[in-house]
Amino acid sequence: MRASILALLVVACSAGAPAQGVGIDVDRALGHARTLIAIGPRPGESDAAKRAAAYVESALPHGARSHVGTVDLPEIRVLGTVYRFAHRTLTSDPNLVARYGPPAGKALLVMAHYDTVRSSAGALDNAVAVGVALELARLLEASPPPMPVIVAITAREEDGLIGSEALAAELGAEVDFAISLDVVGGDGDLVLNGASTLIGRAEMSWLADAADRAGVALRAPLAHRVISRWWPQAERSDHGPFTRRGIRAVHFYNRGHDGEHIDRAYHTRFDNEARIDRDHVAEIGRLLHALTTVPPPAHAGDGFWIPQLANVVVPRWTLLAFEIVLVLVAIALLVRMRRERARGGAGLLVGAACVAVAFAGVYALERVALAAHPLAWLHAPAYFAIAEALVLAGVIGLASLLVARVRPWIGARRYLVVAIVTLLVFGLFTLAVGAAELAWIWLVPAACASAAPALGRARIVAVLPTLLPTLLVLAPAQLREAAWNGFAPPGMPLVGWVLLVGVPPIAALAYALRERRHSGPLGTFVLPLGWALAITIGTVMEIRYNAPCSALRFHELHLTCEMGSGV
Repeated sequence: MRASILALLVVACSAGAPAQGVGIDVDRALGHARTLIAIGPRPGESDAAKRAAAYVESALPHGARSHVGTVDLPEIRVLGTVYRFAHRTLTSDPNLVARYGPPAGKALLVMAHYDTVRSSAGALDNAVAVGVALELARLLEASPPPMPVIVAITAREEDGLIGSEALAAELGAEVDFAISLDVVGGDGDLVLNGASTLIGRAEMSWLADAADRAGVALRAPLAHRVISRWWPQAERSDHGPFTRRGIRAVHFYNRGHDGEHIDRAYHTRFDNEARIDRDHVAEIGRLLHALTTVPPPAHAGDGFWIPQLANVVVPRWTLLAFEIVLVLVAIALLVRMRRERARGGAGLLVGAACVAVAFAGVYALERVALAAHPLAWLHAPAYFAIAEALVLAGVIGLASLLVARVRPWIGARRYLVVAIVTLLVFGLFTLAVGAAELAWIWLVPAACASAAPALGRARIVAVLPTLLPTLLVLAPAQLREAAWNGFAPPGMPLVGWVLLVGVPPIAALAYALRERRHSGPLGTFVLPLGWALAITIGTVMEIRYNAPCSALRFHELHLTCEMGSGV
């Protein structure tokens, strides 16, 4: 624990002036990328792919063609859904492979694919990565590494990871750790992806230490880490075949573009040279060189990569211990709560009915407003979240005022219990399914809310953290990325997401504010008019929204359709 705290302090103190490590020749790497981009789209088995392979072969020091030929592709199944049926395929496109450093021993493998989809010249996917790998090879030839390093430029990644499947079958026994470079060199954060359970604390610390030496901020998004632990068989870059064979492997990429977590130009003609960020090309070059100077460690323990603090890794048990403490605190304070004995008024069930009516109304509004394009809200999540929040607040407010005129509201603490129990259920569920990286999002507000009765009039301070899951899950960039990567259930309406994370803050705020009988102008005119105005504004916002593309275009191109008719 002391070492973990010391690591946090060191990173915090040094964040302003990171060290700059040795790296590749960026200009030469970009020159390779431009040559491949000029060839144009390079789909598997095309003449363009053959020209790209010939160029890579000429530029790869001591490289050799590795015949791919016939490849047996295993089935990929996730939660009963088959993403790839087992089949055999034949290709004449080669892998290009070179080995540097000592001739004996297991190697660090660095891969980048040279093919593209048919609609793109593939600047970021994946010409830049090939250029970086070629210059890494040239650097390793000039200064041999202390450990074996294999540089492989693979074929046909885009249509089934065919080249890397063949490479894993051929060289898997010689590989200690594999790294796939795919979609690097954009302007987003450099991200560690594909870290399955094979990647523990020792491996994470090795990656983080190399990033520190290189002066690079390497991040590991929580959702990506969880998905990679849950379904390693579904990895979609060249590291996947190695992970499926039990070989430690990860994927580096620059997450998003233009301020988003996604890159709408992905697999389109807009993936061109203009989207390359020279500084980020230099970053990945420095990181790779740093990794080739220290051999991968033996697997040991499990780790948690703190998302907001780049290059900080702590033992995963510290996260688990923290979350268990949160659970115990929340349960203990729940037990200590006194039961309210108020009688003769409207209680929890009536409040739940008001909330149910509000959600049903918002769902109906969403179905009507988005009849032509049910997922139009994905184009503007923040806009729709605000609109639906206004309608929800308005309906709940009016319903509460109406009920209060007949029966007084009682049992306020029961709302708090609902909020805490709901948060605990979500948190314990995520812990049970091995998603400790996400469990704290629900457990922190559960523990905070459970302290509310002890704070008196300051109870609002304790219940505000119940908004944390809502703010994180409904963050526009998060929603768009979840849909883009297939993490979200297809076709799920926005109100479904709001319902999923909205019940705890609604219940907690109901406890803190305690609906009472209102008298005078406030209860008679002002509040009803305010709630009615909220409903009107939210409704008009939803109905008047014009999506940037049709449902058909969205079905064909997903969020890429926002880039216009030229896609």
